[in-house]
Amino acid sequence: MKLNVATVALACPVEVGYDEAMPLLSKTVKAMEAQGITCENTGVVMHDYETVRQAAEKLKSTDADVLMICIATWSEDHHLLDLLSYVDMPLILRAYPAFDTGSLCCAHQISAVFRDIGKTCEFVYGDADDPACVKEIKTIATAYALKNSMSKTIVGAIGGRVKGMTEIAYDEFAIKQKLGSRVVNLDEEELTAKVNAISDEEAKALLEEKKDMLKGCKITSTNESMLESMKFYKAMKDLAKEYELQALSVKCYTKYMGKVCLGYSLLAEEGIVGSCEGDVTNALTMKLMYDLSGKPINNTDLLFPDEKANTIMYAHCGSSGFSIAEGEIELAPVRLMERGVCSKFVVKPGKVTAVNICGHGDEFRLSFMVGDAIPCGMEFPGNPVKIKYEKPVSQINKEIMKYGIGHHWMVAYGDFSEELKYFCKINNICVYEI
Repeated sequence: MKLNVATVALACPVEVGYDEAMPLLSKTVKAMEAQGITCENTGVVMHDYETVRQAAEKLKSTDADVLMICIATWSEDHHLLDLLSYVDMPLILRAYPAFDTGSLCCAHQISAVFRDIGKTCEFVYGDADDPACVKEIKTIATAYALKNSMSKTIVGAIGGRVKGMTEIAYDEFAIKQKLGSRVVNLDEEELTAKVNAISDEEAKALLEEKKDMLKGCKITSTNESMLESMKFYKAMKDLAKEYELQALSVKCYTKYMGKVCLGYSLLAEEGIVGSCEGDVTNALTMKLMYDLSGKPINNTDLLFPDEKANTIMYAHCGSSGFSIAEGEIELAPVRLMERGVCSKFVVKPGKVTAVNICGHGDEFRLSFMVGDAIPCGMEFPGNPVKIKYEKPVSQINKEIMKYGIGHHWMVAYGDFSEELKYFCKINNICVYEI
């Protein structure tokens, strides 16, 4: 995920350190850019109304996710208030250690003013090139970048949700309020009409187009099922283009079970996530984690805690992107129904974060747990992942029940604990770190 931070300095001409304000701003930016953060540096030191206007003009055209105010010295706080009247962006107040500049005093002063006017901000304190400060800025910027990305996300709910899974009933108002995303509710006939309009010849051409990706896969599904799966893949891709969707959720169980799985796997490699069983909220969870990790997300059920090994086995039918596979990929009929095409493989080992979002209104909640995916076999026909935890899995099991978290877990590669906590903080989402 691209992180973009705009920067402007704040300083007072009569204070110690004013002459060093611009070099301090440049040093701060350089340290951030060295860690992969894109910076839109205004190159302005605000100290009067004219410099405030200069900064505002440069910031009006920015697409930065957050604005960092580099406080070089004590300064009159109204300069920042004036800036916000032109450009009201999420803020990081960046203060620096010194005995005589008043940088920290100014930050404290501004925080008091912000409290009284109801303006929130983030705060980072330390030397310009302090790695811990850069890491903290990166976490904050990621949270705001996620907020912006999710606010532009549209998810297609095709056919509603699976009956008997009341837990996954989605609250469109909470989704819009907490995540900023929008749901497009589509009748399943929109999908099937597109599927039926695709000829076998077109499906064969699609298979040929994907031959490099499918090369090396062990195919145990019928040719008829392969062609049907390619039709569903194209139909879902066309719907995503038509409605500008970044995420899909199909009520697959049981009518379309096995028919959309391969399509999901292929779309995952193209940046479009797809969740099972009509779970719209977890389609958005997948999008959130895809933005964080940059890799396909494994859509799973939590199946079996092994208290002796302190591991938990997660799996679903098999619809994850090929790029997280470890070893052979089998394109096989779905379990229980013995039809369609699932992408069956075990996944790569590594640090992972498992995430669930569920709930409604003020009970909208995000839960996550971080562990290590370890090697496992095809212990469940699909995309099994066995995760080892430091916390006893018996305790994890009880906490899931205590907080009413549910059974769908989206597994992403990487540890995103801090980013998720910040994201929940700025979006007023209840968060449980399991």
